[in-house]
Amino acid sequence: MDPEINPKYQSSAAIAEQVLKHVLSSVVPGMSIAALCSYANSLVAAYSKSVYRKEEGIERGASLPATVSVNNIIQNCSPSSAEDCLLREGDVVKVEVGVHIDGYIASAAHTTIASNNPALTITDRRADAISAAYYASEVAVRMIRPGQTARNLIKAMGLVATGFNCAVAEDTFTCQIDRFVMSGANTFANRFNPDILAPELTFETGEIYTIDCTLSTGDGIARASTYDPAIYQRDVNHQYSLKLRTSRSLFSEVCKRYSVFPFLMRDVVTGNQAFKAGVNECVRSQLLVPFAVTIDKRHGSTFVAQFKLTVMCHYSGPIRLTPALPMPNVQSATTIPEASEIGQILALDCGKAPLPDLPRLKTQIQAPVPTQPGANGCSGGQPSAMDTDN
Repeated sequence: MDPEINPKYQSSAAIAEQVLKHVLSSVVPGMSIAALCSYANSLVAAYSKSVYRKEEGIERGASLPATVSVNNIIQNCSPSSAEDCLLREGDVVKVEVGVHIDGYIASAAHTTIASNNPALTITDRRADAISAAYYASEVAVRMIRPGQTARNLIKAMGLVATGFNCAVAEDTFTCQIDRFVMSGANTFANRFNPDILAPELTFETGEIYTIDCTLSTGDGIARASTYDPAIYQRDVNHQYSLKLRTSRSLFSEVCKRYSVFPFLMRDVVTGNQAFKAGVNECVRSQLLVPFAVTIDKRHGSTFVAQFKLTVMCHYSGPIRLTPALPMPNVQSATTIPEASEIGQILALDCGKAPLPDLPRLKTQIQAPVPTQPGANGCSGGQPSAMDTDN
């Protein structure tokens, strides 16, 4: 049976594409990371409201709050104003968005360079990281086909990383998704771990996956950063009787406003600062799960690049839901021979799902304006990733 792609997946993918395009066009030196995240979240909310308007009462919006992770930061960076940084010339900038319409999810991420001269070709280790992550994503998407295995996908991604003298970052995954399910039963880590046997998983027709290809010029080991977690998610499978009244009030507010998808804690506590006192107990009791902001802090200049996509396993081969956006102007000294194992995978066909045209927004969302960076390129006292002693 030929599986049909639910059109709500396609609408979510179209929104993710448009939001990424808008946000990436605003990635310039002097731009606030917090402002970029806010801009992306506002666009997701506005576009989500513009589709399926006749279906009242359906849940829609972000399946994951937007993140902007710079240089050696691996993932989950959505800083508060107190932790905000300004982008600097040459920063490697990863933008990730997640969208859902009625629980049908599309996730995408792209990496670019913050530059006042986008025509300048980058040839250093930043080019290696971006090229490695890009080709790893192109290889991975072509392997989501019936009969192919997770073990082979992990192996291929590792071969790409090794070829560019990079490493697949820890805590990055390929996740089977379903309606209101971000990480289904067929979920596995993309980084090879000799101590953990890769799953005996074979892709089947009709399955849909998100693939997070995040590669680093460092060792790829995820370590805690100085950023406080901003993104949290309810663990709907866990129950606990909270002892503190503030914790109960906080959790009640979270349950009222959010279902299964991650959310920004600052959106919850802004209206009631007393909620902050309940966060720790909710986390300790495992009712709320924080998304840690992680970095690769190997000594020296370390850069992490990310490309994330959503793909369907069709009987004829993979069908990409979230389209590939153009790479930044980078040129690595490493090339992939056509006759190599990776070159042969890249030569395979990969279909593209048609995406609907989105309605024009009734209220335009204004793009943020860059600010003149200070001496360390940051505001709020948070050191830039470029300044951090890796």
